[in-house]
Amino acid sequence: MSAVPKYGFCAEDVIKEGRTTKSNIEAVKKWLSYNTHIPPMSDEQIVLFLLACDNDVEFTQRTIENFFKQKAASPELFANRDIDLKENQYQHTITYFTIFPKRTKENCVVTCGSLRNTTYYKWSIEPQIKTAFTLIDTSLYSNPPNGLIFILDLKGVGLMHLSRLKLGPLKKFFAYLQEALPVKLKQVHIMNASYIFEKLLAITKPFMKQELYDLIVSHPPDTKMEEFFENYIPASCMPVDFGGELPSLEQMSEDFQNQCRKLKTFLQTGEKQVELYKKDN
Repeated sequence: MSAVPKYGFCAEDVIKEGRTTKSNIEAVKKWLSYNTHIPPMSDEQIVLFLLACDNDVEFTQRTIENFFKQKAASPELFANRDIDLKENQYQHTITYFTIFPKRTKENCVVTCGSLRNTTYYKWSIEPQIKTAFTLIDTSLYSNPPNGLIFILDLKGVGLMHLSRLKLGPLKKFFAYLQEALPVKLKQVHIMNASYIFEKLLAITKPFMKQELYDLIVSHPPDTKMEEFFENYIPASCMPVDFGGELPSLEQMSEDFQNQCRKLKTFLQTGEKQVELYKKDN
């Protein structure tokens, strides 16, 4: 098996669209040739990082370095992502993880996490983070988005769920989100944000840079969704669970799992690529 993930889009097409340039890709490839501790990368993978970093080549290089460094250091969050492993299937009985099938007019992909089973002691942070990161990687497989919008639904989350949080995994989660993500994070919407959100924010804010904090928008349980659709994400890009026009979170969660099965080789290849990172160099 190759150790370079094969994406469902072509770098040349992204160049033709004017979203990046051949010279930017070549500049990153030249840098990679001098930094042999970083595994080989395809032009398509480089394109994702360039788009995430607004085509700033130096910023792209730092992000690529952080991407491999952080993934290699945290296999509990990034390895063994086979959807049919028992422990991975279990996570989908606890939480709905979804990629919405329709993007915004700005070509942003929308993803969502929402509790399916509210029993607090069945929820664990590390496998939930791993599934969330798998969700992101899968959403980038084809037609590179201009950005990522993440929706976190706090319906059913209680104080005992917060007691299950661990600072170590949280620190790694936010480090990757802010320093290594191969897509530009555009918005984070917190749905059904009650007093639990304030408690959650108190725990997580120390790990956030101001730039991430500024992307967070909270919406209380009595939010008028007509205003949400008008100001943030249109109803055509939201599931029926929130009053939108897309299928239910349950259906889209099943679709995501099926997508992971179809992309099993893609995900496994990404893991093999990370294993080639030589962190001691």
